[in-house]
Amino acid sequence: MSQNQKPVYLAPASEPFIREFDETFNRFANKDMHTLVVTVDTDSVYGGHIAMLQHLLMALQHQPHLIEKLLFCLDIKFTPIEDSGIHIPESYWKSDAAYYRWFHKLSASPLMLFFLNDEDARFYLLAGDMLADNLLHLVPSEKGKGMACLEGDELMEVLHRLFAACWMMLIYCHGSGFDPEPYIQSLLADLGLPLTFEQVYKKYIEDIEKGIAFRATSIA
Repeated sequence: MSQNQKPVYLAPASEPFIREFDETFNRFANKDMHTLVVTVDTDSVYGGHIAMLQHLLMALQHQPHLIEKLLFCLDIKFTPIEDSGIHIPESYWKSDAAYYRWFHKLSASPLMLFFLNDEDARFYLLAGDMLADNLLHLVPSEKGKGMACLEGDELMEVLHRLFAACWMMLIYCHGSGFDPEPYIQSLLADLGLPLTFEQVYKKYIEDIEKGIAFRATSIA
């Protein structure tokens, strides 16, 4: 089946914020870096501000040679106040519902799932709101942290969110020259949920054939 290989940009190159990340990307490209640390202050957490991270991924799409290198490389560090240089311990933010909700808010850009390097953070993105509302009771799981506790409506909702993340990742990489399939397959295998790459890919092909367009939007 033929496909239009023109990229489907989440934001055009003319958006002013696209160039704001050039220095960051150049540094990451030219150094032996395996993580990209992003600091977020508590005001941003409690205010639900995620625009900077959304803009980062929109800008990265215009640097397709770096997409693979940045997969699962975003290391989110939390600080009490902006530019304090003090990091809140993981044991604290991983036990605070406000952070679960903040990570879930990142699902407004569902492909963020493929860039967070912390397994817990990825789980919070998929189900942080449910966890914060005490709808989930975490139990040990060999495949996908916390995923064994999902059933019923909660399972169906997480599957819907996971589908959206995988579909968006295919759209994000369309026409970039980078094939994300191995990474999508790997993530799905790790999570152990009843969703296959083939199911997502079928929908992606259908939508590409019909045509897709985006307009840049972000949450402050």
